[in-house]
Amino acid sequence: MDMDARLQKSIEQYRQIIEHAQQLEQLLAKGDPEQLHEYTARLQSLQDDAGLSDRELLAEIARDSARWQAHPLLLQRTQLLEQIVEMNDLLLPRVRGMMSVTAAELAQLKDGRVAVSGYHPAAPRTKGSLGVG
Repeated sequence: MDMDARLQKSIEQYRQIIEHAQQLEQLLAKGDPEQLHEYTARLQSLQDDAGLSDRELLAEIARDSARWQAHPLLLQRTQLLEQIVEMNDLLLPRVRGMMSVTAAELAQLKDGRVAVSGYHPAAPRTKGSLGVG
């Protein structure tokens, strides 16, 4: 595969990652754990594929970096990578915030469960059982 084809493949892979990542905000709003799990698995798969392709691509670029430095496809790929970093910078604080809220809610539920498990209703009293005989 020639270098232009490798760059095109890399660009397409990063576009797919961006398109997929744009679904996260909507999934977080729904809060469906199964959909979030599927989203995460797909994202990991896309990233793994891009990583494998990039190993060969980056090795080729490293052999003659001066030649590839201003290549239009490499510049386009770099812009996509910058966009992914920017999306991560915007989304990660929101995800962390949601995780903190969820952790706090779980802690409250746990505290409530402990309080309820420690509650024992008084045994019902029967008439005439005052112990006087």
